Amino acid sequence: MSTLKRIALVGSLLLALFSLVATSQILLLHGWLGDSSNWNECERVMTAAPYNIDPEQILTPSLPNNVSLVGWTVNIADYIDSLSKDAKLTVIAHSFSGTSILFLLVVARHVKQGNLAQWTVGLTKKDQDLSSIVNELLSLPDMGLFVRAVGKLERVFLYHPALGGGCFACSACGEVPVPLLCDDSLRDMCILGTAKSIIFSADEVASLKVPVVDIYGTHAWCLGPCLGASDTDGSVPISGQRLFLSGKNYHEMDGGAVCHADFIINLRHAAEDLVKIIFAKKEDRATAR
Repeated sequence: MSTLKRIALVGSLLLALFSLVATSQILLLHGWLGDSSNWNECERVMTAAPYNIDPEQILTPSLPNNVSLVGWTVNIADYIDSLSKDAKLTVIAHSFSGTSILFLLVVARHVKQGNLAQWTVGLTKKDQDLSSIVNELLSLPDMGLFVRAVGKLERVFLYHPALGGGCFACSACGEVPVPLLCDDSLRDMCILGTAKSIIFSADEVASLKVPVVDIYGTHAWCLGPCLGASDTDGSVPISGQRLFLSGKNYHEMDGGAVCHADFIINLRHAAEDLVKIIFAKKEDRATAR
C-alpha cells in the first residue's frame, strides 16, 4: 500500500471515530518562530476542490512565538475566548502549539474539577524542574479562561508536536544560554524533555474529553537542529512528538515521511497529505478500503 493510501486509510478510520469536520471553524495554530503565513499552503488546499472549505471558516492567528508553555497556552486560550460563545472549533496545532493546546486540555480538566493545586503539587514532587511552569500557572488571575476555551473545542489534531521538547533545546538554554536563540519557549521545551510523561501522563490521556489525534512523522536528513540524528523530523525527535499512549479520545498516527516544516511550502506534498487526513471524505474511505 502506498504512503498516501496508508495515510488516507488511517485518517479515514480516525474520522470514523471522531466524525467529519463539517460545521466547525478551523483554527490553525503555528509553532515556534512561526506565524499565520505558515498555513498558506494548507489554506490553499482546504479552500480548493474537493474540500471547498469557506475561507471565512479558517482562522489563522499570529500569536507570540517565543513565550513560555504557560504564556503560549494563555495566548491560545485568550484567542479562543475572544470568539463567539457558540463557536465550535477543529484545531490543527503545529509544533509547540500542539504542546500548548494539549496542556490547555489537561489544565482545564483540573480547574473544572477543583484540584489544580493538588495536581501541581504532584508535578513538582515528581520533577522539581517543573516548579517554574507551575508557579507561572498558579499566578494567573483567571483560571476559568482555560475551561471557557476548551468548551469551544470539538476536536484537536497535533501536527509534529514538540511534546517532549526539541533537539538541542537544553543546549541552547544551558548554563551558558546561546544569545538570540534561547527564549522562554526553548527553556520549557528543555524541561519537557524529561517531564513530558509527568504532565501528559496515561491518566491525563485517559481523561481527555475532546478527541485528540497526534500526527507524527520523520524523514532522513531534514534541515534543522536534529540534522544527522535518526528518527527525527529535523526539529523534534520521534520520542518528543509522541506519548506512545492511546485512549478513547487520544490516538497517534504516522503522518508520513516529512520534515517538521515541509507543510509550509507543501514539500513532499506534506500540506496536501495533512489536509487529506483532516478532511477525508466518505468516498476516500471507500477507495482506501
